Amino acid sequence: MVEFWSVTWGDIATVVGIIVSLVGLAWAIIVARGARSAARETRDQIAHHLQTVDLQRAIALIEQVKTLHDNDRWEASTEHYQTLRAMLSDVIARSPEDQSDVRAKLATARTIVRDIENFVRGYDSGAIREHDRSQLNESLNAIQSDLEELASNVGFGNS
Repeated sequence: MVEFWSVTWGDIATVVGIIVSLVGLAWAIIVARGARSAARETRDQIAHHLQTVDLQRAIALIEQVKTLHDNDRWEASTEHYQTLRAMLSDVIARSPEDQSDVRAKLATARTIVRDIENFVRGYDSGAIREHDRSQLNESLNAIQSDLEELASNVGFGNS
């Protein structure tokens, strides 16, 4: 019997070592998947936070632009349009691919901001009539309302 153990001990140790290694590998894979899932969730939360911050900044910028319009500071307002479009582009870029309706709404808002900028740049400040000012502010109010709705939507940015 002693001879049996002395001859087969190495083989048994090898088999046990392989089994322990496979169990350890399986455990490492399970832990790695959990870490990857946690990292993905954290990334999504950060993206959601950044989207919300960008939306809030865009809403505040729209308020500034409307105030400039109300005070006939048209040239000063044109300095903010490009920044506003960039903010909207950032939010679009951070939006999940499966939220095509959100992405489309933001892209439309960005296009409207570009159109407003082109309109304002094309006229002297004295040439912008009250009717035009009203329409510009209506457009900005609609964009602002959409952005406020998106910012308050709890699921926005979560995949």
